[in-house]
Amino acid sequence: MTGKNTRKFMEFALVALTFGLVAGLKPGPLGVYVIHQTMSQSNRQGMLASMAPLITDGPIILLALVLTLAVDDISWFISGISIVGGIYLASIAYKIFSAPSSINPSGTQDSKGSLGTAVKINLLNPSPYLFWLTIGSSYILMGTVLDGGIFISCALFSLCATKYIVAISIKSLGKRFNPRVYSTILRSLSFPLLIFSVQLLYTGISTWRI
Repeated sequence: MTGKNTRKFMEFALVALTFGLVAGLKPGPLGVYVIHQTMSQSNRQGMLASMAPLITDGPIILLALVLTLAVDDISWFISGISIVGGIYLASIAYKIFSAPSSINPSGTQDSKGSLGTAVKINLLNPSPYLFWLTIGSSYILMGTVLDGGIFISCALFSLCATKYIVAISIKSLGKRFNPRVYSTILRSLSFPLLIFSVQLLYTGISTWRI
């Protein structure tokens, strides 16, 4: 590998890590859900939820590349994803708000379903599609196959790791409270999800074209 290729390789990796870090810190439906699962179930369930992009973003990237190269207007697609995602987030928000009034801050529960629900949340969120349709696809197409692979790998690793680290940090702070207060904090996570739900529904309906 020449010096020029090495610099390009490092540039793609650094840019991807930065994008993943920013996306991981940015408030969003998946991040809120990862925090909830880490606090209400276990660190393992939170980690599984944070890994959803590793499953969802492969198909999303392929679809984004196909749409970028073959379709002029994708507003109908983003609109549809937003509406379905908004409805699904509203149902998740309701389930979180209906949780028990007292939860042990030790987070020893380990119920199933974190990864499956997180995958659905990410697939029904237009943000990953918009990123890979614009910035992501641009970097993938401007480099070699290796460059594209490095960009995707670094971006997803940084994204998943950041979301999980944020969730663990918030859980550590939450352990200072008694079970009832801890539960109240958890139930309050339903409100940002409901806000995201309304935003998605508004975006989907306002951009819908017949």
